[in-house]
Amino acid sequence: MKLSMIYMASGFGRRFGSNKLLASLGGRPLYMYGLTALAEAAVLLQAEGTECQLITVSQYAEILEAARLLPLTGLTVENPYSEEGIAASIRLGTAAAWEDASAFLYFVADQPYTEPAVIAAFASSFLKSGKTIGCTASNGRRGSPTAFSACYRQNLMGLKGDKGGRQIMESRPDEIWIMETKADQLWDIDRAEDLDADKMKKDADRGRIQGEKEKEDA
Repeated sequence: MKLSMIYMASGFGRRFGSNKLLASLGGRPLYMYGLTALAEAAVLLQAEGTECQLITVSQYAEILEAARLLPLTGLTVENPYSEEGIAASIRLGTAAAWEDASAFLYFVADQPYTEPAVIAAFASSFLKSGKTIGCTASNGRRGSPTAFSACYRQNLMGLKGDKGGRQIMESRPDEIWIMETKADQLWDIDRAEDLDADKMKKDADRGRIQGEKEKEDA
């Protein structure tokens, strides 16, 4: 199996109030967490026999330069179409992917708590699932990473706007494989106050408890 892993780091962070990807979290820029997690996941997958290619798509020179310095990062792609939304990153990353890739994995740059082992487990299980679309979820809330089999290459390269791969998912619900994971694995940084990890944990715990209560009530 050959997996092209695409790191999408082109957002503007409008609700954050500034470029959130360069904001400091625990002494490191936010984007670095996802970038290193993806690189470490690739190492785990390659140990299992899956060939991995890493592609970083960004409009920011600092992020592209950092990606070039990490092992196994592979390609970097400048994104001049960031204003369009996430579809531009998907198109550019997919166009740069191996022609003979078995699947494409997409990961956003604002989920700093997603662990490499979780990304690797998701990718490995998806490739064995027999389904053609995959995503992670917690208590019904879907998140990143997502994955698409190579049969969707042209569909992915034809996406427009800020809805991304959901456009394909909504048209093929029977093809979706979902890996449930803990809520903290899908925490994303949306606003400046989200950099407070303790607050995020409390919010996530409240969501988990509510989700469990709804299951009991169902």
